[in-house]
Amino acid sequence: MTAVDWKFWKAYLRPSSARFITIRMLGRIAALREMFKAKLGNYTLDLSSGELTRNIRLNQIEGDSMVEFHTPRGDGKTRENKAEEMEKTPSEHASLVSLSDVADEFFDVPEPSDYDQSENSWSPDFGPDTYSQDTHQPKLSTAAGLVKRLHDLAVQKRGYVDLQEMAREDYIPCCYGTTLPKDPTCTLACSWTQADPSSFLIRGENYLEDHNKVNAKSTLMQMVAADWLKSDKREDDLAGRPGSIVQKYAAQGGPEFFIVVNMQIPGSTRYNLALYYMMNTPVANAPLLESFINGDDAYRNSRFKIIPYISKGSWIVKQSVGKKACLLGQALEINYFHGKNYLELGVDVGSSTIARGVAGHVLGYLNNLVTELAFLIEANTPEELPEYLLGTCRFNHLDASKAVLLKP
Repeated sequence: MTAVDWKFWKAYLRPSSARFITIRMLGRIAALREMFKAKLGNYTLDLSSGELTRNIRLNQIEGDSMVEFHTPRGDGKTRENKAEEMEKTPSEHASLVSLSDVADEFFDVPEPSDYDQSENSWSPDFGPDTYSQDTHQPKLSTAAGLVKRLHDLAVQKRGYVDLQEMAREDYIPCCYGTTLPKDPTCTLACSWTQADPSSFLIRGENYLEDHNKVNAKSTLMQMVAADWLKSDKREDDLAGRPGSIVQKYAAQGGPEFFIVVNMQIPGSTRYNLALYYMMNTPVANAPLLESFINGDDAYRNSRFKIIPYISKGSWIVKQSVGKKACLLGQALEINYFHGKNYLELGVDVGSSTIARGVAGHVLGYLNNLVTELAFLIEANTPEELPEYLLGTCRFNHLDASKAVLLKP
């Protein structure tokens, strides 16, 4: 029996950590019982004498005979009488490993709402009836959904709960452009909103003479959606897939044009962070953007820039990332997918050994950061200046565990 007093735990642990610790603890208990079963050990307690007796039966390979070992302590009974007594009065012996698996109960792991209660309002989940000796199965308190799932697995697998199965998410249909929620207040974890353009510096009208940069005033395109996906392979051309937000606009035949930046993060599980930017006016009104869309890959790689910024995070992370624009196509491989009303940039983070190593370390740390990004096309001639931002974004505490799993 394992008891956890949440009254003292919840003051020091986050809800997700407390639930994780409890699940791991239940897993260790299940593993211990399986270990006892595997060793064919039968530990029994003689309630009348208070003595612990170990009874091990080993099947011999030759002759199919059975050898029996006992370690009784001072009860004066022969091995035959002892075995006979154990067979006749099983109710007097409590076996650690012969308990009915179906009768196992996994008591409540509180739902997140349980952690939000105040210290004074906390009350134990188990009443006196829970420990009644008149019933073989303890009475469950109000069961959480997680506990019910654990119990169902225990019945099906005879007491062994594979907790990794609990972590595996169900496949769900993906509507591209809707998997990451928007939160303009930037208070909801694992959400996005547009960043303030004025916090990014771009080349001014006289940059070729004075090399001065100015604060951006606006963006050419508006960010309308974002995806946070995971898969067992690299996912390309999200904008061209049926059901995507891009294809919905294409079906309406409107003037909208999309630039989609698909950040492809490598690993045993691959993650995709896709950003959807849309403009309602004709592309011809922005000559630099039109040249970028219609240009070849070499031209695009020489012009597409990103400005990263960590607005909330540790000082070391902020200093290492900085806030300097860089040509993304010169550092990483970018695959371009051009459709009727979109251009998608598949940024393969795994194409650089350094970037791949950094991504592996940063991925688990994203939930501690608020990250801001800005994208633009580099202006190199007086006719192209001043620069303008294509779009910005702000991600609030991205969580890798909340990425939507794509169906193969």
